[in-house]
Amino acid sequence: MGFDAGRLRRGELIAGVGATVLLVVLFFVPWLGHGGAGEAHGARIAAASLNGWHSLTYVRWVLLISVAISVALVLFTATRRSPAIPITCSIFTSVLGGLSSLLLIFRLIDPGAGQPGATTAKPGIYFGLLASLLIAYGGYRSMRAESSPFGDTTAVETVAVAPAVPGSAELTGSAAASHTESSSAGQPRRDHEPA
Repeated sequence: MGFDAGRLRRGELIAGVGATVLLVVLFFVPWLGHGGAGEAHGARIAAASLNGWHSLTYVRWVLLISVAISVALVLFTATRRSPAIPITCSIFTSVLGGLSSLLLIFRLIDPGAGQPGATTAKPGIYFGLLASLLIAYGGYRSMRAESSPFGDTTAVETVAVAPAVPGSAELTGSAAASHTESSSAGQPRRDHEPA
């Protein structure tokens, strides 16, 4: 059950890169800036830039969970014994990545949501949005690749079924089984008289 990087497909790699970028940007790049010094609600506000962790009160938890589930997708895919856990992680990764993207788009539209003073978007929120989109797309690609192990859909071969034996609808239970066995041996068996 060791880590095998050869099991990672493009979807998991994209989600992993998105998670890494989002984690770094969340803590080390300014996301929102408060314009010049001013006063709001009786409190003095200084000009400052805040990273994503300090500027997004509730959204930061969704972003952090998105990062965690993306890392789990990469780890479970590389160490899996069955596809059940990775496919579940890919579904959660794509959903949480999409939710994170929507929440960040909302913050871009209204950067000062619930905060006093003039608030402007800084480069971090754009990088965070890009990373969230990568997470969502990586989860989607992983989910698609898991549903088709060969990466493409192939036509399923159909087999024609021989017509039913006349009167076989009347046979039930052990009579049908004995009729099938005797028919395959080449000796027709008559358990009943036709009406």
